[in-house]
Amino acid sequence: MNTSLDRGIGIRLAGLALSGFLFAAAAPAGLSASGYEFDGVGARSIARGGAVIADAADWSAIYWNPANLADVKRREAGLELKAGASHSRDGNSFNVSGTGNIFSKKKVDSSFFFGSAGSAVPLDEDSVLGVGVYLPLLQGAKFKDNRPVNAAFNSIDYEGSAAIGVGNISYARRLTEKFSGAAGVNLIYGRIKSDMTLDYTLILPGPIVVGPDVLTQDMEASGYAVEAVLGGKYQISEGLTAGAVFRSGAKVKLQGEANAVSNQLGTEKSDMEFTLKQPPTSGVGLAWKYRQDVTFTCDFTQTWWRGFSNAIDYKTPGTILVDTSNTFDWKTSYKYRLGALWRYSERTDFMAGYAYDTPAIDGGSIDFSSAIDVPMHRFTAAASRRWGDFEGTLTGLVGYNSRNTNGVNYRLGGEYLIAEGKYRF
Repeated sequence: MNTSLDRGIGIRLAGLALSGFLFAAAAPAGLSASGYEFDGVGARSIARGGAVIADAADWSAIYWNPANLADVKRREAGLELKAGASHSRDGNSFNVSGTGNIFSKKKVDSSFFFGSAGSAVPLDEDSVLGVGVYLPLLQGAKFKDNRPVNAAFNSIDYEGSAAIGVGNISYARRLTEKFSGAAGVNLIYGRIKSDMTLDYTLILPGPIVVGPDVLTQDMEASGYAVEAVLGGKYQISEGLTAGAVFRSGAKVKLQGEANAVSNQLGTEKSDMEFTLKQPPTSGVGLAWKYRQDVTFTCDFTQTWWRGFSNAIDYKTPGTILVDTSNTFDWKTSYKYRLGALWRYSERTDFMAGYAYDTPAIDGGSIDFSSAIDVPMHRFTAAASRRWGDFEGTLTGLVGYNSRNTNGVNYRLGGEYLIAEGKYRF
């Protein structure tokens, strides 16, 4: 057994807990590809596969393309709630490079509940102000497994959570008869928290000393950053509209504290810093009004993940809390979206959509913590009903797929419901 690896096993597992479970915490409703690329904001918009860059004229435009706000004619406010579950499988279990399969557990199921809210307020005939908050990630992850007594690694008990919140303010204006432009600002809040207990066998350097050890480690960090959002929308013809959106991205410095206690290595405590890169994103879309009651849409978006890092810096490093360098080599991911809207009657709409994302994580980063990053298929459908100034929408989403890397199969699937209420006044 490699001595330096054994002494650093707690560090490596903690690194996975921090950088890896930050992503494993999310489900199909969590990270994927586009903004902090989750499935997006607004039950009606998500129901169309998120293909609304050129056609999302309501409060949810603060996320999809703020230029669409210019088409909002009445003040409105909306609230959506999402609830569902995800199911992931990792054929390699909790793997740390060079150690083989430390644990045998390969499946994890988790549930989630979060939401978004916003409003749009026309200022005059040509300009609209939009504000809102949404949570690209608000999830927890648990991993608990046991191996036979006297194994090199006997048990692990991990629990962690990750949250990313975004507050947006956007201004849109109709600049010409056919073109609208918009600019906005996102205030990003990031927070991570984890607790881990690891029972394993420690091998110290020099004269070989083998002995059982229990390592407990906890960490918590948070921080803020700002990114810019730009959008445009152009009416090509009476039935065809094009849209484009760009988010600048930001580096969110999460600062906090880490603690570690080992039976054999003692107690360590240090301030820590982890830089969470909010990746830049861009997208273009088309909306085609096939007839007065039917609209088809398609979008193409990119998320520029390159430069994302899992490096951790400790102000007072020690034997357990050791600075770790970046091991990621992520690439740009792409998402393809299709949507359809059928205005069945004056009060009732039906919607459907499809989205497909490509993975961003490099093959060398694949382990249990990143099983979420598979090419994903997502199917959506919804019904919407209006009662006077109130509109209610119920959307269902199902997502699934798998990937094979180095002979190991990773699978991810999930489903959830979105309920949205919107009031115009």
